[in-house]
Amino acid sequence: MNKYIFKNKKFDLAICLNGEIPSKEIFDLLGEIPLIAADGAYNALNRLEIHPMAIVGDMDSVEYMHDDAQTSFVKIDSQETNDFEKCIEYIADKGYENILIVGFTGGLLEHAMNNTSILMKYSNKYDFTIYHEGRYSFLVENSSRFQAEKGEIISLIPYPIVKLTTKNLYWELNDELLELGTREGARNIATSDSFSLEIHSGKCFVFIDSRLPLCPEKIL
Repeated sequence: MNKYIFKNKKFDLAICLNGEIPSKEIFDLLGEIPLIAADGAYNALNRLEIHPMAIVGDMDSVEYMHDDAQTSFVKIDSQETNDFEKCIEYIADKGYENILIVGFTGGLLEHAMNNTSILMKYSNKYDFTIYHEGRYSFLVENSSRFQAEKGEIISLIPYPIVKLTTKNLYWELNDELLELGTREGARNIATSDSFSLEIHSGKCFVFIDSRLPLCPEKIL
């Protein structure tokens, strides 16, 4: 069984997409973690005086490319990929593994749903964690134990289906199915300082409280 802890390991990289951009205080928590952004997020980041190391995309959303020695503008013209996938193409073979995503949701609904598809496409290559309004979300497909706080809200959202057994949650599941369109596992509660998921088949997104700037460190 894998173990997820939040102790010393920080994210290798943060990607900012053009959704709901968090406050400057959230970016300040990232400290020295490298940041890249989709071109659609550039204008908002510039207003916050945040300088990513790279802006990636076809640059159709950039109002003005400021003369900024801290930021590179990486133009990728392909119409076959969205901004999120362009960012992933840009970081290929750069050695990043644990990646934080902000700005994933918000804006047009189809963008958020498309971003979810892109995340699934590359989930075997990178460990993605989505940050939104004080919460983390990440994909889990193997039996795992998670460090938690007693009383913490834990949500399990199947993608698209998962069969699992839980331990140390208020509403336990015993070899039961969660499936999109049928049954979900939102807003459960941790009853101890850890909880576990024995996954019999499928995969699900786990939602927990944020531990910024720490990443979910997976110990095999």
